[in-house]
Amino acid sequence: MKVLVISNMYPGDKNSYFGIFIKHQIEDLKNEGIEIIKVVKTRKTSFAYIPFILKSIFYLLFSSYDLVHAHYGFHSALFAAIVKRRPLIITFHGTDALKEPLRNNLYYELQRFVISRSDHTIAVSNEIKNVLTSNLGADPNKMSIINCGVNTSIFRPLNKANVRKKLGISEDAKVVLFAGSLSYPKGIDLIFKCAWHMSDVTFILVGDGALKTDFKNCKFAGARPHSEMPMWMNAADIFALPSRSEGTPVAVLEALSCGIPVIASEVGGNSDVIKDGQTGYLVPVNNLDIFQRKVRDLLNNEAARHIMGRQGKRDAIEKFDSRKVAKRIKKIYQEAMNSRGSILGVSSKEKAMKVTKGEVN
Repeated sequence: MKVLVISNMYPGDKNSYFGIFIKHQIEDLKNEGIEIIKVVKTRKTSFAYIPFILKSIFYLLFSSYDLVHAHYGFHSALFAAIVKRRPLIITFHGTDALKEPLRNNLYYELQRFVISRSDHTIAVSNEIKNVLTSNLGADPNKMSIINCGVNTSIFRPLNKANVRKKLGISEDAKVVLFAGSLSYPKGIDLIFKCAWHMSDVTFILVGDGALKTDFKNCKFAGARPHSEMPMWMNAADIFALPSRSEGTPVAVLEALSCGIPVIASEVGGNSDVIKDGQTGYLVPVNNLDIFQRKVRDLLNNEAARHIMGRQGKRDAIEKFDSRKVAKRIKKIYQEAMNSRGSILGVSSKEKAMKVTKGEVN
């Protein structure tokens, strides 16, 4: 099976987080025996869309593939929806469903158009699925909720004392970790306010962004290679993400997989992956008082942190392992090809046999 993956977000170097979850998903799909052709945009600038679009059109028209998987709504799926030589799968990751359609009528209609042309739509959270079906005309019978998953063999519990020593963090410190852009949508201002009231706690911030503070208990690690993240996660007592908007943040899955309880806003896919009171806490958006109280309570209850951490790790292995995600996506690919084969006069059984033998052109 040969899949043309089109994505307007993909890491351009080893330190970039820009679409890192798509890169990892592609690697898992390759391990499932799927041949991948990538057409990706690796820079965040608007100018980078020009070569990305031209390359997308070229590959859609002239390359050989069995289906197209586009990530992030019409920004990646528009020309695949127009050309439509093969089945089209679209994954919606967050703002492409929750914010982009609200920009103007053009964005709204373009999202509706690509959804109408898709053979299957993947939403990374229940919230996104509900928006796609209620506001953008998606067929719930041709939809799946599949988050990006986490590699549970890499993100796993490590010895806290050892990783803290390597990272230069005091073994006795109470540590709250934040990982993401230092921006208002991610709630970094709430982290700073929490740090102001909790001077005895060390807040470690992994990521780049314009919003920073000079509080002595806020340690800025900057953008770190993704390969380092298991260490940063394991150095923490709690992972905190008071976002105002989310899809399903991969960092939350990574923290759970490392056995670290999570305190996050009840927004986006957080409620799909965090069991409130069992693997962490969900707090109302913008509610500093509750957020701060949950952080303090959990820092003061080591036994609760351990119990939540163990349950979070179990959930990650059972529900969110990226290899299981890849198998689910592969099944969607096969079903889309089988359905297309039936429309073209080829039986589903015959199509499935060709897929299995690698004979589909």
